[in-house]
Amino acid sequence: MAMAGEVHSVVFPHTPMPFAARSVLRYVLGVVLLAALYAAAAWVGLRYVTIGHSVSLVWPSAGIAFAALVLLGPRYWPGVALGAFAANASTPVPLAAALGIAAGNTLEALLAAYLLRRVAGSRPQLEDPLQARTLLLIAIPAGAIVAALVGVGALLATGALGSLAVAQALASWWAGDALGMVVVAPVLFSWSAQPRIRDTRRLLEVVALVVGTAAAADLGLLRGVELELLQQVEYTYLLFPFVVWAAVRFGPRGASLITLVVATVAVWHTARGGGPFLVGSTGGTLFAVACYLLVLAVTGVVVGSAVWSERDRATQALQRSEERLHLALDSARMGTWYWSVETNALVWDDNLRAIYGLRPDEAMSSYEHFITRVHADDREYVSQMVGRTLESGDALDYEFRILLPDGRVRWIADQGKVGRDAEGRPRYLTGVCMDVTERRSAEERLRQSHRMESVGRLAGGVAHETNNQMSVVLVAADFILRRTDVPEVARADVEHIRKAAERTSAVTAQLLAFSRRQILRPVALDLSALVRNWEGVLRRTMGEDCTVVLRTAPSPAPIRADPGQLEQVLLNLALNARDAMPRGGTLTVETFAAEIEDGYLRRRPGVSVRPGAYVVLAVSDTGNGMGPETLAHAFEPFFTTKGVGHGTGLGLSTVYGIVKQSEGYVWGYSEPGQGSTFKVYLPVARTHVVAEAPAAEPPRLAGRGESVLLVEDDAAVRQMTRRALEEGGYRVLEAATGREALKLLESSVEPVGLVLTDVVMPGMSGRELADQVAILRPGTPVLFTSGYTDGEIVRRGLLDPAAAFIQKPFGPEAIVRIVRERVEAATLPSKPDSREPA
Repeated sequence: MAMAGEVHSVVFPHTPMPFAARSVLRYVLGVVLLAALYAAAAWVGLRYVTIGHSVSLVWPSAGIAFAALVLLGPRYWPGVALGAFAANASTPVPLAAALGIAAGNTLEALLAAYLLRRVAGSRPQLEDPLQARTLLLIAIPAGAIVAALVGVGALLATGALGSLAVAQALASWWAGDALGMVVVAPVLFSWSAQPRIRDTRRLLEVVALVVGTAAAADLGLLRGVELELLQQVEYTYLLFPFVVWAAVRFGPRGASLITLVVATVAVWHTARGGGPFLVGSTGGTLFAVACYLLVLAVTGVVVGSAVWSERDRATQALQRSEERLHLALDSARMGTWYWSVETNALVWDDNLRAIYGLRPDEAMSSYEHFITRVHADDREYVSQMVGRTLESGDALDYEFRILLPDGRVRWIADQGKVGRDAEGRPRYLTGVCMDVTERRSAEERLRQSHRMESVGRLAGGVAHETNNQMSVVLVAADFILRRTDVPEVARADVEHIRKAAERTSAVTAQLLAFSRRQILRPVALDLSALVRNWEGVLRRTMGEDCTVVLRTAPSPAPIRADPGQLEQVLLNLALNARDAMPRGGTLTVETFAAEIEDGYLRRRPGVSVRPGAYVVLAVSDTGNGMGPETLAHAFEPFFTTKGVGHGTGLGLSTVYGIVKQSEGYVWGYSEPGQGSTFKVYLPVARTHVVAEAPAAEPPRLAGRGESVLLVEDDAAVRQMTRRALEEGGYRVLEAATGREALKLLESSVEPVGLVLTDVVMPGMSGRELADQVAILRPGTPVLFTSGYTDGEIVRRGLLDPAAAFIQKPFGPEAIVRIVRERVEAATLPSKPDSREPA
């Protein structure tokens, strides 16, 4: 049962829609108002009757009825019928003739509205040439001929019109109704679709155009003014420029308005017996006026439609071109700039401002502002390059560093050209900038990889030759020591020689391992079992002040490797960790399975990595850690941060060589003060694996447009993770630091489905950020990630054991899957929290 005040409407296919009381009242008022408008306009038209009592060449009511049934819908036809009957019933024609004329006028409006609505709908846009052609060539002529035939037929049938006047009546009736529709309807169509002009200058231009046209029309159509110029020139046709001007500047809406102004002035003067169209008879005069106004109105609509259609196509083409340009600039991380040498005005686009990390309200308006953003070590170089370009006129092409507000350093490639005046003086510089930090990092990694390979080949050659010579020394030393006739003093010297040769052999063995020239005897083995068997050795190696923690997978897939060489890898990593913890600490050794996917490979340019299944040996310490510069050279032979006489610098290089020769990969993760983690990836053995039916892949979980806040201080990791999440169906907000993430949360009003944050970050850790997120956005799930293993992160107290964690590296499918799981888990508060290792 409906409550009082409620309005219910149900739409049944192919049945009229029932109206509530309010809708019925609104409809009735609309019909009455339309009838009144039609009758009032008809009263004006009946003043210009030329044949009988009803045939007029001025019939604005036709335009009002036509526009009303297009804009309001055909269901308002009773308003047209009532208004037409009331207007014609007030004339001396019989009531039957008035009914027939009203029926013709109603059919006229219905037919014209139907023909136009089929093409344009209920809101015609006369800027569209197709709609303009339909209006002028189909809807108006067809509607007017129906009204003429029915109206004249009604007059003829009731005896109100003689048969001799039928032809002239049909022509006059058709011309009057067509004129009314072509003059009045376009104004209503255009100004109802775009009723307001918000630009004050354009509004003043419209007002000036209307007033000027009215004045010009009045001056040209009023022949009472004796001006010799008006007698020599067909001044009426000089009104066409006003219509064309309006059509060009404002389209059909402007042209139709000016046409209505001219029509009003022309009919007014003609009715008063003046104007240039007087031809002796009232009918002929009005017919001349009608033809003039028809030509004027059609010209305005056609010109306005053609000009605005071409302008719209040109605008759309320009927008598409700009969109493609912006897309290309965005994809390439490029921004454009313009610097006026004369005024020192500097203009940057939004892309370039984003590259430099500028806030929306931060000014960058001069060359001096720009140079403050350049790295201090590169400012002189930048100034020299700009000065040289201005002097020589050559193209600007160089690279330099900039300093972002958060302290990060980025590399910028700048290209530009000089614009000169007629005298050859430089006027401006313009060009594009591109962030090439990732490219330079990739190039540096590639150079490092090539350097490692070159050093490896050199080290292998040196080690091989050295071992040959040391073999001679050791054998000769043994021969000498076996002799009984050697004095004790000489025997002691030979013993020193032998020990030195053995030490040299050990160093060259490490060089051979680095250069991957040693002989390996790979077998299928269980990496977890090997680590557990070495637990005692590791504890003795680390000493009493260091804690050794083993976290081995119960039964990882087998690998093929040389057990002795893997033990060497484990020992070298342990020794390296012990040296990093001079005051004691914790060594954590873990084994687990991993899958290297294509998304991870894209983050390792310059390194050829095969995707597939691997078993990982992760060795973590709580030592001093290393910065990026030190970590970049960690695997190079003879590179060491220890003092002279402490270590050979071959520990990690040996690890590198053994792992490479075992067809694996090794990477280090470290930050100053946070210790280090070295991960050794060894491929799963394809043999000795029991063939099993392949398990069905779990369904890929994709996002559904949820927002994910990604917080990662490493730009490359952040970029690739964002791409993986966006391709997985998520919307990504990104931040480089925890404080930047909190600002995004405070300023954003949209819901955030999950926060994905690195654990170890400068300034604010991931755990501290999670605490703030719980305050700002209660209930928002947080997923942690790190290059350190999850066990190592928890052991150091950087993360709660129950926290959701995914370990780097991860592939796109893995991160999308676990984010989906965490987002869905957050929507089910009754479901206990569980964490699946990734």
